Amino acid sequence: MPADKYQVRLLKIAQEDFTEIVSFIADDNPTAANATADKIEKNLFLLSENPRLGRIPRDEEIKNLGYRYIIVQNYIIFYTIEERTILVHRILHGARNYKSLL
Repeated sequence: MPADKYQVRLLKIAQEDFTEIVSFIADDNPTAANATADKIEKNLFLLSENPRLGRIPRDEEIKNLGYRYIIVQNYIIFYTIEERTILVHRILHGARNYKSLL
């Protein structure tokens, strides 16, 4: 891994979110599930190259916790930056009450 890249690490709950998202979509459309997984993974790779790519939340409480986020299709990826590591906390559908899940 080049020195300028950050390591991306999904917390256990974010790994579970990812698995649930892909499984849910795959029940109806395996091709769409693979495409969604690829898009999420591609965006996580982009974060490794540019960790400040994500937006700072408008919500003061979430912002004060240090979260940033990116949107991938209908999903919001919440993460924090800890030294040279991007910690992905949650991957949630945008329609969910994400504030209560962070």
